[in-house]
Amino acid sequence: MTAGRTAARPEGTGREHTPDPASAPEPTPLVERDLLQRELRENMAVVRRTGSGRVAVVQGVAGMGKSAVLEWAEATARTEGFETLAVTGYDLEKVRVYGLVKRLFVKIHRLDDAGRRQRLGEWYGVLAPILGTQPRQPEAPPDPENVRAGLDAVMRSHLPAHGGPLLLVVNDVHWADSSSLDWLARFALQVVELPILLVISYRPDEIEEPLRPALRALNKVAATEFGKLAPLTVDGVASVIRRRFADRHVDDEFVRHCHRYVNGLPQTLRELLRYVEETGIPPTAAGIARYGTEMADHAAYAYHKDQFEERFNRLAPAARRVAMAAAILTPHMNVERIATLTGLSPQTVMTAAADLYGQEILTAVDDERSAWGFTHSLVQRAVYSHCFALSERCAMHLRAAHMLREDGFSAQSAATHLLKVFGTIDEWAAETAVSAARECLASGVPEAGVRYLEHALAQLAPKEMHAKIHYNIGRAYFVNNPPASLEPLRRALAACPPGAELRTNIVCELGRSLAFNGQLRKSIELLDEEIKKTPVGRTRHRLYADLFMWAAFWEDDTSFASRAHDLQRLTVRLNTEHATTRTNCSLFALVAWYGVLSGRRLQTTTKFARAALGPEAPNGERAGFSWIEDGWGFEIPMVLILTFIHCDLFKEARALLDKGMAELRDNGRQRSHLSYGHAFQAMLLYRMGRLQEAREQAEIGLDMAMQLGENTPSKWYAAGVLIQTLIAQGDLELAEHTSRRVGFDDAAKADQAARVLPVPAIVLAELRIAQGRHTEVIQPLTDLGEKLRARGMDNPAWCPWGLLLAQALSLEGPLQNQELAKKVAKQAVARADACYAPVAAGQAKRVAAELDDNPNALQALWDAAVALEGVGANYEYAKALLAYGDRLRKDNHKQDAIGELERARQTAMACGAIPVQMRATEMVKALVGSTARPPIDHERAESADWVEEYPGGYSPYGIPHGGNIRPDVDDDRTETWPFRDGATRGSET
Repeated sequence: MTAGRTAARPEGTGREHTPDPASAPEPTPLVERDLLQRELRENMAVVRRTGSGRVAVVQGVAGMGKSAVLEWAEATARTEGFETLAVTGYDLEKVRVYGLVKRLFVKIHRLDDAGRRQRLGEWYGVLAPILGTQPRQPEAPPDPENVRAGLDAVMRSHLPAHGGPLLLVVNDVHWADSSSLDWLARFALQVVELPILLVISYRPDEIEEPLRPALRALNKVAATEFGKLAPLTVDGVASVIRRRFADRHVDDEFVRHCHRYVNGLPQTLRELLRYVEETGIPPTAAGIARYGTEMADHAAYAYHKDQFEERFNRLAPAARRVAMAAAILTPHMNVERIATLTGLSPQTVMTAAADLYGQEILTAVDDERSAWGFTHSLVQRAVYSHCFALSERCAMHLRAAHMLREDGFSAQSAATHLLKVFGTIDEWAAETAVSAARECLASGVPEAGVRYLEHALAQLAPKEMHAKIHYNIGRAYFVNNPPASLEPLRRALAACPPGAELRTNIVCELGRSLAFNGQLRKSIELLDEEIKKTPVGRTRHRLYADLFMWAAFWEDDTSFASRAHDLQRLTVRLNTEHATTRTNCSLFALVAWYGVLSGRRLQTTTKFARAALGPEAPNGERAGFSWIEDGWGFEIPMVLILTFIHCDLFKEARALLDKGMAELRDNGRQRSHLSYGHAFQAMLLYRMGRLQEAREQAEIGLDMAMQLGENTPSKWYAAGVLIQTLIAQGDLELAEHTSRRVGFDDAAKADQAARVLPVPAIVLAELRIAQGRHTEVIQPLTDLGEKLRARGMDNPAWCPWGLLLAQALSLEGPLQNQELAKKVAKQAVARADACYAPVAAGQAKRVAAELDDNPNALQALWDAAVALEGVGANYEYAKALLAYGDRLRKDNHKQDAIGELERARQTAMACGAIPVQMRATEMVKALVGSTARPPIDHERAESADWVEEYPGGYSPYGIPHGGNIRPDVDDDRTETWPFRDGATRGSET
């Protein structure tokens, strides 16, 4: 052990050092740490030779010499060509989110913005707010997994450019914040792949419960776990004493008694020897005989109140004030700040610091040559705990908080001081606590901010700020624990007077929390009541936007029709060409979605959907929505995507999805919001007939959702699309497994308070029909249809209950009813035609015609295929072609049937729809074998020559070939194709 401990640098920065072997100092000698030194040297050699990293853990109680070991390792590593990066944990800072990480990477903070962007690269959007270099909207807390991945990348960027090794030293991790330590433990798993030697130290008897899992992980991965450092032996103590008293004789009996007094603890030995020197006790047997009792007492109680206070009071007044200020400001102390906090001149501070250096309290007296610090954390703790009156300590912490904010430090840095301020009503302090909580929210650890807020509420905030603080507590809880957010948000609402600007935000946040907790009725009632109290204007419109949004997803809303009418009246005077406010754009998006739910005419619905994206720019583009705008969330963009998907505007849906998901990734959201994003990607791809891609996206979304917990709503979206895709691919076994895994077969689980798309009952019905268990779904589909029709929400585009019911009724079984099946299918066609959505109309016409044997069935199937031609919904198009080709076959138009069935086969093959592909293949083979005409040349069938064999370029019974629209059809088919009347084959020929 060293005879004198050099304190870790507490200036609030990590230490980074590039080696210069010629100028490197000699390593500080250690006592009785030979085995530890040898193992550390061996680890350095392995890292340097192989480029494979190692982790070493050093444990020991306070004063056992851990820091001396780490300092020796730093000095030794520099002599062996390592670059070094080091940081130390501090007691006051352990509540600051990523506080240790921020000080480790402090050099990035000191760069200008261009330099930070270059250093952080693709991780800039995620890490710049974490490292305190850029504010982030609190509405967008990043996913912790993404933050850790970014920190991994930054840590890798600290590796020497020439590929040399790096020593990473983290001292006193028992005082690390849990977010930093969690990252460090995960990063340690990657060290074996990198030329890094990671050495950490901690006190095993001072570990708080939140840190234990990370420390267990670090111990497990360590190549060398040194365990607890052993106390010095008598010989070790003798070596230290004789080195200190090299100019005089030291008796062995003196050594033996000192060893017994200090229990082999190096720091206690150091303090005892300082006391011996200060009091003039001779290091002899006579000295022990005369002063042994005093020495034993001092060794036992050196840092206890009475004994340390007596020592402290012997200091000069200026020295005492500097020591107190240093104890407050650790780890941000320097001459200027201490002078400001104490009211002393810089020169007086320097003089006092020199006195404290001589008394072995501080380690430095000059900012230029060495960093400030206490000789040991035990000394700092003794000064802080025993040398202040409580009122004086609170006042100094409050002044320190002001000082740090003025110096540009984060709100969290200031708020750590405010946690030590009690019984002081101070609006600035309370606002700083709120800002600190928002920083925690922006760093992806929102719960950490609750501590600042609750302290402010109890000790700092004036009564008029209580609503604001309760509101921010609710927001902090909402991210990861929505049920816990309800009570503080209710308290915020109770404390906020009517008319206050904050009240609207509180109501909207409480409404969102109620909705996410399955209490949609209460959410809507809350918003309804607040609207009645709010004057006409923008604030009221904002409340309406939230009301209509949650109502649109409320399964038990019996007032949907009147609500849709109210929404239409509300927006009738708004200009759809120049919508610039988020509220107006949100209202337009909701008008469009209500149009989808109710089956409103497609042209009107899409007009509002596009208007929701904002005014059209000269280049034809629209600004669209931010998915992370403070106070809004991502629900409105998701509603708009659903609208585009069900209106068959796939290009618009894809553009909005890609932009939104990129924005989420750039801001660190990896699971929560993105689980919905992947589910909606899957929904879009399934609708487009890109089944394998849809399956992949649905599986990603479902995995993300399940990682977030069993009650995550997004799992229903992802699983529903996944089951539909598996049915389309013919994998019914996996579809059934997924259904059971998520709970589609459990009515109690599937009955969600919030509307889910695709509708769970529809998904289950599709699966049961595919399995031949169609009788099981007839009654549930009947009940679902009656409910939707009664509420004015009957649109096959989003809920094709009628088509599935018609299919189930038509199949053989005890409940078979062909006439009712045809009637239900015809009603579905009428509803689909009223909406004009191509996919819904084509699907409805196909199903109805498949059930009908009259001569008009062929015309209806032709109409269905034409409706889907060129829309981009290739899976439905393949099914329409198959049905049309099959009817041509039955009507003995064999050669035309072969052509359409071959197109069905190829389209299905491109989609990955194996059942449709196989059925089409079998029909083609059967027809080719039964006809006297030559078999069709499939290669030629796809060529232009084949098309020209028919007058006008197509067969009298053929669907327009190669994606070409018929000459008499309007190009903008998604809005104006007249499905109700439909084109007839007669008019074409």
